[in-house]
Amino acid sequence: MNALERLMLTPEDFPLEVTLSSGDRYVIPRHDYTFLHPNKQDVVLFPDSGPYHVLVNPAHIVSFKPLRKIS
Repeated sequence: MNALERLMLTPEDFPLEVTLSSGDRYVIPRHDYTFLHPNKQDVVLFPDSGPYHVLVNPAHIVSFKPLRKIS
Protein backbone atom coordinates (compact mmCIF):
# COMPACT_ATOMS: atom_id res chain seq x y z
CA MET A 1 0.00 0.00 0.00
CA ASN A 2 1.49 3.35 -1.03
CA ALA A 3 1.22 6.67 0.83
CA LEU A 4 -1.75 7.85 -1.23
CA GLU A 5 -3.71 4.66 -0.56
CA ARG A 6 -3.00 4.97 3.18
CA LEU A 7 -4.10 8.59 3.12
CA MET A 8 -7.33 7.66 1.34
CA LEU A 9 -8.16 5.44 4.31
CA THR A 10 -7.50 8.14 6.92
CA PRO A 11 -10.68 10.22 7.34
CA GLU A 12 -9.13 12.62 9.86
CA ASP A 13 -6.74 13.95 7.17
CA PHE A 14 -9.58 15.36 5.07
CA PRO A 15 -10.33 17.78 3.49
CA LEU A 16 -7.30 17.17 1.28
CA GLU A 17 -5.75 19.27 -1.46
CA VAL A 18 -4.32 17.27 -4.38
CA THR A 19 -1.97 18.96 -6.86
CA LEU A 20 -1.37 17.33 -10.25
CA SER A 21 1.62 17.65 -12.59
CA SER A 22 -0.58 19.80 -14.86
CA GLY A 23 -0.84 22.37 -12.06
CA ASP A 24 -4.51 21.58 -11.43
CA ARG A 25 -5.50 21.50 -7.76
CA TYR A 26 -8.52 19.79 -6.29
CA VAL A 27 -9.93 19.86 -2.78
CA ILE A 28 -11.34 16.50 -1.79
CA PRO A 29 -13.75 17.05 1.12
CA ARG A 30 -13.99 13.51 2.54
CA HIS A 31 -12.10 10.25 2.37
CA ASP A 32 -15.07 8.51 0.78
CA TYR A 33 -14.81 10.92 -2.18
CA THR A 34 -11.80 8.92 -3.39
CA PHE A 35 -11.38 5.35 -4.51
CA LEU A 36 -8.98 3.13 -6.37
CA HIS A 37 -10.18 2.47 -9.92
CA PRO A 38 -10.85 -1.21 -10.71
CA ASN A 39 -7.79 -1.19 -13.00
CA LYS A 40 -5.73 -0.82 -9.77
CA GLN A 41 -3.57 1.85 -11.44
CA ASP A 42 -5.70 4.98 -11.24
CA VAL A 43 -7.42 6.93 -8.50
CA VAL A 44 -10.88 8.47 -8.92
CA LEU A 45 -11.35 11.79 -7.13
CA PHE A 46 -14.64 13.59 -6.54
CA PRO A 47 -13.56 17.19 -5.87
CA ASP A 48 -15.47 19.71 -3.79
CA SER A 49 -15.92 21.91 -6.88
CA GLY A 50 -15.01 21.56 -10.51
CA PRO A 51 -15.52 18.47 -12.63
CA TYR A 52 -17.84 15.72 -11.49
CA HIS A 53 -14.89 13.36 -11.11
CA VAL A 54 -11.23 13.17 -12.01
CA LEU A 55 -9.43 9.98 -13.02
CA VAL A 56 -5.77 10.31 -12.04
CA ASN A 57 -2.73 8.14 -12.50
CA PRO A 58 -0.92 8.50 -9.14
CA ALA A 59 2.32 9.22 -11.03
CA HIS A 60 0.80 12.61 -11.93
CA ILE A 61 0.13 13.58 -8.32
CA VAL A 62 2.79 16.10 -7.33
CA SER A 63 1.57 16.62 -3.78
CA PHE A 64 -1.30 16.09 -1.43
CA LYS A 65 -1.80 17.84 1.88
CA PRO A 66 -4.45 17.80 4.56
CA LEU A 67 -6.34 21.08 4.94
CA ARG A 68 -7.86 20.37 8.33
CA LYS A 69 -7.17 22.78 11.14
CA ILE A 70 -5.32 21.40 14.09
CA SER A 71 -6.95 22.55 17.30
